[in-house]
Amino acid sequence: MMSAVHRLSVARAGLAHVVAVAALVAAAVALVVATGAVAVGAAPSGPAPPTVRTVIGAGLLEDPGGLALDAAGDLFVADTGQCRVLVVPARSGTLDGRPVRAGRATTLVGGGCTGHAALGHPSAVAVDGHGDVFVAEAVDQRVVEVRAGSRTVVPVAGTGTAGYNGNGLAATSSQLDQPTGVALDAAGDLFIADTANCRVRVLPAAATTLFGQATTAGHLFTVAGTGVCGSAGQGGPLAGAELWNPVAVAVDGAGDLLVADNGDQSVLLAPARTGSFYGVAIDAGDIGVVAGGTGGYQPYLQDGVPAVGVAAELNDLRGIAVGPTDALFVTDGLMQVVRVVPAASGVLFGRSMTAGDMYSVVGAVPVATAEGPGDGTRWQLARVGTPIGVAVSQSGALYYSDRSFDVVRVVAGA
Repeated sequence: MMSAVHRLSVARAGLAHVVAVAALVAAAVALVVATGAVAVGAAPSGPAPPTVRTVIGAGLLEDPGGLALDAAGDLFVADTGQCRVLVVPARSGTLDGRPVRAGRATTLVGGGCTGHAALGHPSAVAVDGHGDVFVAEAVDQRVVEVRAGSRTVVPVAGTGTAGYNGNGLAATSSQLDQPTGVALDAAGDLFIADTANCRVRVLPAAATTLFGQATTAGHLFTVAGTGVCGSAGQGGPLAGAELWNPVAVAVDGAGDLLVADNGDQSVLLAPARTGSFYGVAIDAGDIGVVAGGTGGYQPYLQDGVPAVGVAAELNDLRGIAVGPTDALFVTDGLMQVVRVVPAASGVLFGRSMTAGDMYSVVGAVPVATAEGPGDGTRWQLARVGTPIGVAVSQSGALYYSDRSFDVVRVVAGA
């Protein structure tokens, strides 16, 4: 499964450079493992220094993917390699009729990759206000819903056959092509990163208009991407802007849509209304880049520079999330780091940060060496392998899954 999903993000020009960069990163990891050294970032200030804790340890997960938190603080994990969804309850009691213990992971649904009731390699999860869990099955070409109270799995989008057969069709009659990410807005509208179709689709909870598209409940509509994989039109009208392998989606509290565009190595935002977002002015009806955006694999040079530009480069976007202060969090699998772009200047994770700039929360941070800027590595808070999923609690705690180490960890003390 890992190779099946990973190919979405590397099927593009520049693969040779990716391999070369990955070799350098792997060498840095090997050095840290050999010496046992973990370089910690600048000493945090404030009353709550950041700490890193393992939520689900190695041995229980296999290739973990997307994460989601519900209103009660329960954590849901797409255990991709074992074809199941796990839940880590915030408190002891019963969940969907099953006894659970706070902090102890248990299988919500799945556990087999074949058979009639199998859950096919889930890549992402999202939870609505009723406790229903939506699961993206990128390999099985569908999105399913696990209904609260029953653990019943119901297909809600996709036919199980890869492709694209039109806009506005009934959702279960609409083809998807490697749907990798899912997200929900406050109204319960389900957004899907239809990766290989280079589109973002929406399954509305009720008839409404979303990003200029009139929609009908139960039908599937394109809200971003033309179906041509590329970057033409970005920065202009949403209807004419291309996407390139969108792998994750998020919706903030204002209803703004964010897209992790892996092929372009950028995060794009389509606003619900005109405004300035992470230092970038974007009109309603348009879509613009708010992080990354050079479209090529380049080194990340340093923290604390504008998120849009060559110095704050993204190289392998896997997951995105928006925190309670509207800070944007991004996992970069190749560069072994979780980064943040604050929406407002202030202190995050014990560090003073400027709105619109990019910072490394946990993982690899480049440092200058005699060979040049960005040629060395130190580790901010903890060593990270391949971060995939990301979720942020209402208290600001950052959860991330690590596919290399088969763990889920939390960074607290924000």
